[in-house]
Amino acid sequence: MAIYRTVSMSFWTDNKVTDDFTPEDRYFYLYLFTNPHTNLCGCYEISIKQISNETGYSKDSVENLINRFENVHKVLKFSKEHKEVLLINWNKYNWTSSDKFKKPLSKEISNIKCPEFKEFLEQVYVERYGIDTSCIDTSVTDTDTVYINNNINNINNTNAKKNKNKFNNIPQRQYDFDEMEKRLINNNK
Repeated sequence: MAIYRTVSMSFWTDNKVTDDFTPEDRYFYLYLFTNPHTNLCGCYEISIKQISNETGYSKDSVENLINRFENVHKVLKFSKEHKEVLLINWNKYNWTSSDKFKKPLSKEISNIKCPEFKEFLEQVYVERYGIDTSCIDTSVTDTDTVYINNNINNINNTNAKKNKNKFNNIPQRQYDFDEMEKRLINNNK
């Protein structure tokens, strides 16, 4: 999970935000986008009580805000049964096309408890990336554990000492790209 969330400056000039949102709505929406429970997919587990404690609003106020955001603004869905919130437009501003991003995103989508939310995000994923999420292998095959504490990395791996310097012994090569290009041209003739 990220330590911080970036909020686009266009948030403040978005027509929906400027025309339809009250100052209270803006604060609540910013909270939903930046709270410590957010994740890559924009669907995360959170209770009304947690939102109330973190925003300072009463439980009734939080329920009213969720109802307004769900039924009036239509920017989120909330599952009381699963205690999950789904931010409808999260993907537009927070998903990237990076291959390093797609696999953990797919894994997070697979962990969503609410079937409706999971199906929605799987469909968005397929539309955005053009692949079926069920074909992505999200199993973990690497058994190394990395502990990070105060900028100290400790690698817990029985082969760590053996593999520590394996890349340091690879001979460095210098490439003459002009020469390589000439050879490629001559081979294609």
